[in-house]
Amino acid sequence: MKISNVRFEFERNGGVPWLEDLQSGLVTSLQEGVYPLRLGITEVLADSFIVEATLVHFGAGDRHAGAFATVELLDPRPKPATASAFVAVQVIPTGVRCEFGGYAGDAGPVTNLLGAAVDRLVANPNAVNASDLNEMAENVLYVEGKILDDFLLGHIGLGESRANRIGTFIDPTGASLKHQVINTLNAARAVKGIDCRLYTMLDRKLGAKIEWSAAGCAVGTVAEPDAILEAVELLIGEGADAIGGVSVIHGVTAEMFAGHMEGRLPNPSGGIEAIITHLISKIFRIPTAHAPLPFYTELKRTDISNPRAAAELISTPHYFSVLKGLARAPRPIEIAGGPPPPGCLTLADVGAVVMPASCLGGIPALAAEFAGIPLIAVRENETILDVTNAKMRMNNVIEVETYLEAAGVLLALRNGISLESLRRPLATATEIFRPQP
Repeated sequence: MKISNVRFEFERNGGVPWLEDLQSGLVTSLQEGVYPLRLGITEVLADSFIVEATLVHFGAGDRHAGAFATVELLDPRPKPATASAFVAVQVIPTGVRCEFGGYAGDAGPVTNLLGAAVDRLVANPNAVNASDLNEMAENVLYVEGKILDDFLLGHIGLGESRANRIGTFIDPTGASLKHQVINTLNAARAVKGIDCRLYTMLDRKLGAKIEWSAAGCAVGTVAEPDAILEAVELLIGEGADAIGGVSVIHGVTAEMFAGHMEGRLPNPSGGIEAIITHLISKIFRIPTAHAPLPFYTELKRTDISNPRAAAELISTPHYFSVLKGLARAPRPIEIAGGPPPPGCLTLADVGAVVMPASCLGGIPALAAEFAGIPLIAVRENETILDVTNAKMRMNNVIEVETYLEAAGVLLALRNGISLESLRRPLATATEIFRPQP
């Protein structure tokens, strides 16, 4: 099994949801034995669009080949009738230098604000992980990005979990820091009461290395993906029902780290972490999250100039936030024929998706358009991308300036209050005329 990063250019037909154009391009471009693990539209041109993707290459004899048989992107499900709960999805994309969420956990306050406006808020770990801190509200559901994508595509439900048994894998490249990881596990057990006793060292170095895409996004690759899968199987066999991991991320230079701290570059580690967890999610359908085990500890600066970066400077394993998130993370449930189990959240429950206004080319945005779900695009959460609704022209987008305004939109949607009634001037009622014979 191999991982690669590629760039496609697909034609835009127009008049159909973006997801359908993306499907058409993938069907003609993907070869047999290739699965699109992670992708997004990074540029919109006059008659085409650019997609950057991470692909998994596998052989017919690969023992996990069957897990890649279903390409969820090619089979999105329509949204059923709205359910009683009002659920919103908050997406903080990784590797694109978000103003909110570009550093460890600095999207936590806005995530909790949005959570206060809904019954349940589904959020990806990047929104709340903050090294040794994770202050997500009780009604925030900690859901890995691939599971979140497939949830919005209608393939996955989210089942409540009161407590997960967490298994941890450790990249042997960071063996010298193993004691810090074990102390983190034991601290979580002794102080928080988390069931996280199980851990294993990978039997070979993972070889996780950063790469930068043409659009400037932080992506990456993994030299030994099978090492992760073997470790996860071992942990599941011992009773783990959630998986965390710490890996050394290679290729981070002092210049890159300084650029990130100063707000010029995305977090170099973000993209590779998403690849690792997406792979686990796709094959095992289990809650998962990851933290970098810095091989570049000596690069950490000791100044106090950037308060948003502070959480990254107070920990080496960066792992307690993952343990807290996974402790009660909902369990993914495959949606097949028939009704979902009682208490399982599905696409039917989703009333809105919230994400940065310049990142509307990701799967959550395209799935929201396909399902007719309001997409709240927040302008102040700027990124390095420029995939805005001025270019996408999706009719389900509600643009707002701030997360304060986004929370107000969620409250209005939750309570059935028409958004136009909250603005001035208020237009008069519109008469519709029957066509003349």
